[in-house]
Amino acid sequence: MKTTPSLLFCFFLLINFSMRGQELNAIILDSLKQNPIPFASIYLKSGSGVVSNEEGRFRLQVDASETTDSLFISCMGYETLGLSLPQAKDSIFYLTPKAIELNSVILSNTQLDVKQILKEIQKDIPQKYELGLSKKKVFFRETGSQRFKSLGVKIKKTSIPEFNQGFWDATLSKVPRYNEWYFELLGNLSGDYTKESQKLELLRALELEDKEKSAIFENIEKLFDTLLKENVKTNSYFKVRSGIIGGKVEADEINSSAKDTLTAEQKIQKEKDDFLKWRKRVIRNLIVGLFDEDELDLTLLKKASKYTFTQTDFTYLGDTPVYILDFEPDGNADFKGKLFVDADRLALIRLEYKNIQNIRDFSLLGVSFKEDLREVVIQFKKTTSGKYSLEYLDINSSFEGGFDRPLVITEKNKVVKGRNKQNQLKMDLNVVNRNTQRYQLVVFETTPLDEDVFKALEEKGEILPVNKTTYDPEFWKNYSIIEPNTAIKAFRVEK
Repeated sequence: MKTTPSLLFCFFLLINFSMRGQELNAIILDSLKQNPIPFASIYLKSGSGVVSNEEGRFRLQVDASETTDSLFISCMGYETLGLSLPQAKDSIFYLTPKAIELNSVILSNTQLDVKQILKEIQKDIPQKYELGLSKKKVFFRETGSQRFKSLGVKIKKTSIPEFNQGFWDATLSKVPRYNEWYFELLGNLSGDYTKESQKLELLRALELEDKEKSAIFENIEKLFDTLLKENVKTNSYFKVRSGIIGGKVEADEINSSAKDTLTAEQKIQKEKDDFLKWRKRVIRNLIVGLFDEDELDLTLLKKASKYTFTQTDFTYLGDTPVYILDFEPDGNADFKGKLFVDADRLALIRLEYKNIQNIRDFSLLGVSFKEDLREVVIQFKKTTSGKYSLEYLDINSSFEGGFDRPLVITEKNKVVKGRNKQNQLKMDLNVVNRNTQRYQLVVFETTPLDEDVFKALEEKGEILPVNKTTYDPEFWKNYSIIEPNTAIKAFRVEK
């Protein structure tokens, strides 16, 4: 016999739900074409939110205090979907393409031409964007890979028997030809967009990486260290020469066997501090420079004369009318893409572009470098103040470097009696290395920050990343992040 739950039971169920909050894990689809919608904004009425990934998927953690809030999903060219959180139970949300209202097209800013739009974009920047000190809750993901297309050493001469051809063949055979990794962190970034002074508080970090592959390089370094210690004399220095190119390196810079006076506890703290500094530098370089006080400091806009801009369409972001400007090179520029401009406030709210030719392609005397991919998406969202702030940034790149030249390393010493030259290694080096790199940054919420509070913030490394060999869906459970794509979910270290 089917029974009806008591009112008391329902009450306790509701209380439990409210105390725990909820996690929304879903995909956003076009209601007509059934295609995933990437980079859609999913946000609560309170202001916190996230962005769908390139597969249209998102994950949003709702705090207990927000369970009665309203959920909104918006994307360029679609009707905004709004519903109460208790209604947000589906794993699929559909957005309906928004019809263009011609009256809005005609009335919006009296239909400025392209040159006027580009000019107006750079006006009144402090009134259009949140530029002051703020605390930003951020999620950052780095995706990378490295592939050695060629890795070879041919010994011509060596005065150190241990560095013979057999040693190099055996050493290089252990070097992995391909490696990939994923890194993610959640933290609070404090600062502004116009100064390099940024402070980062790390909350949680994860790395998916084959540590055994990384350890190979560390072990090779230790082996080199040992061999150098046994064969290199005190006060020596190295002359490194490749053809007419040369330089000087002190032996201490290569031989890392200097006395370590740090305690075990100090070593761990130093590792945490170095990790914090390293990750802060990467994130800082992504956002610092977007603005230069009075204008958008984007290289592409500063070199607008090298491109042809065409207004190709008109759309909406929610109820905001948006100009769409396509651009392509007018001459030898590198990129093509789109600008999305708030037609009322004439503020840039989205920029996307991709190179159409190699950005850098250098080859001379056996040294080569080629950057053949740079794909960028920058997206801003409107805050409760009516101004825009950074919401999402995505930079995808690939490059290849090569070195096919003779290399001579000579140990010299002026203190040791006898000849100045102590040891010498002559080789032909052939290395071609291909790298891919992708940075994704989403800003969930932004809170204004008083200058005195900012100055009082202290930075200290508190955590190190947790290493995993397979994707673990439980690691970010109860956290809002950029939902991982299929490749990340499939990551697995092969044993």
